[in-house]
Amino acid sequence: MGLSLYVGLGTAYENTRNLWVMLADIDLTSVQRTMSERMLEVEQRSDWVSEQVSSGALDPSFQYGWTNAMRALAAADMDVMAYGLVTDERQFIGFNPEDMSSIRRTLPIDDILFSELAHIRGPIKNDTTYPRWDPHFNRTVLTNWVPLFYEGRYLGTFVQYLSLSSLSESLIRGREDLPGTPFILIGGNRVMAHPRLRDWGETKANALVNGANIARSPIPLPTIHDIGDPILANLGKSENIQLDPNDERQSSGIKLAGLDLDDQYHLIVTRQVLDAAISPVIIGMHFDEELFDDEWNRLVLASILGGGVFVLSVIVAVILSRQFTKPIRRFASAARAFEDEDIASIDVPQLEGSLIREYDDAARSFNHMMMAVHDRERITSLFGKFVPQSIAKKLLASGNDSGVLPPQQSEATVLFVDIAGFTSMCEALDPEQIIAMLNDYFDCATHIIESSGGIITQFQGDAILAVYNVFNDLDNHADAALDSAIALQQQVKNRTFQGLDLKVRCGVNTGSMVAGNVGAKARLSFTVHGDAVNTASRLEQENKVLGTDILISESTRNLLTTPDRATKAGEVLLRGRHVSTALYTVPPELRGRT
Repeated sequence: MGLSLYVGLGTAYENTRNLWVMLADIDLTSVQRTMSERMLEVEQRSDWVSEQVSSGALDPSFQYGWTNAMRALAAADMDVMAYGLVTDERQFIGFNPEDMSSIRRTLPIDDILFSELAHIRGPIKNDTTYPRWDPHFNRTVLTNWVPLFYEGRYLGTFVQYLSLSSLSESLIRGREDLPGTPFILIGGNRVMAHPRLRDWGETKANALVNGANIARSPIPLPTIHDIGDPILANLGKSENIQLDPNDERQSSGIKLAGLDLDDQYHLIVTRQVLDAAISPVIIGMHFDEELFDDEWNRLVLASILGGGVFVLSVIVAVILSRQFTKPIRRFASAARAFEDEDIASIDVPQLEGSLIREYDDAARSFNHMMMAVHDRERITSLFGKFVPQSIAKKLLASGNDSGVLPPQQSEATVLFVDIAGFTSMCEALDPEQIIAMLNDYFDCATHIIESSGGIITQFQGDAILAVYNVFNDLDNHADAALDSAIALQQQVKNRTFQGLDLKVRCGVNTGSMVAGNVGAKARLSFTVHGDAVNTASRLEQENKVLGTDILISESTRNLLTTPDRATKAGEVLLRGRHVSTALYTVPPELRGRT
């Protein structure tokens, strides 16, 4: 019984510790995503301004137009402290996005931004400077900048100041009542975010500003010894704790360490972010071992009360073991679902409440987080049912609500598919049968086309218009379109759709076309235009004349990796053309070749 109690108590204590490590891992994942999303929005905004200026759509010297453009940017949730233009005279002319108040300041002559600009001779992508203390804003900031050029002429630099103080606040917002101290380190020992960073700025940094020539001596971020956190100050003395080789958290890059300081044991959970816009960043959280003492005391008391009778003690031990491991299993299952890329299509796991306060609080917070992620993914999934998935992802990643993608001209391949005898079929069948058959057929065709990398731009009655190599770089797009047509013909011949036999005709053509959004401001549609699109439709119609079910143009055949897959079907004068066009088909005996 003693051995049973010892093992049971030790396992329960270890499970409690692992629970908080798992929750810390989820918190770090959330912080990493927040950092990445914030920096991505800032970088996309810089690139947009640079593109507008380089195209001539936006002129910084035209004050009225420039000011209106800056105000339009502030209409979105910018999450920056200030943004604007730096001129050749080191003048920063910008705005505060909260109230659009003007900000004018003269930058020091040795500002790090000008040392970066000194090497620039032409347009470049946006860049982010190393974080530092800015005495003007009295905060620690990240500076994202991009030089603006028009026809080779430098017009100024667009600058965005991102407050690291707000990053520290976002770390602790919503977890005031939860244990653990979050932190972000950069450069190995510089504190980029910490709950005490604001206090450091109001005391230590201000003292340095008042006692030094700040124009000549920019104040860097505090070190782990300056922030006033003894755990961070002794981070180098911590000892690594090996995770279980079968622990799934190892794949996420998480590291676990322990620190014995002043007769107290501290648990440190960290993860390194290698894809940060600046040097590698370490995000982490540390806990005091006292966090687990309450749980330990409750376990000991329960074991003592159950130790009077041997059988009763065994029963109590089993019950306690199950009660304490059940929440852990639920958390593990929910965490795996959280990492599932297709979370929008599954039922959101809801963790049950617990009589233990820490479990109950953790379960409630986890449920809220899972619902938010599920709703976001569900919106993306539903959006993708009405527009092609690749277009939906580009629109959601565009950072604006206009729903417009820039027009794009490219060489691509078009697949046009139509059902033979559909008009006669409509006359003989009920509308419900027609709709059910079309949905079954479209579902099959969509799977074939999208698995080959195609994008369906339109369903026109019974016809399908699909494009390959538009808004997604696709090698061998001619082969992909032809393979889709062959696979669709094989499916149609080998099965029925709602009990109906179908025959389809396919036209494939390669050429230059323009893709983009068309329609009214309140209702847009993604489509493609060009003679290549019309030719594919006419090739599909020519199947009637030549007695074939697949026709491809000579431009498509020339791009095939194996051109001899196709044989010449004849030459016809297509509607709107003045010379005959050579057409090719793929005989049934060659359709198994790739």
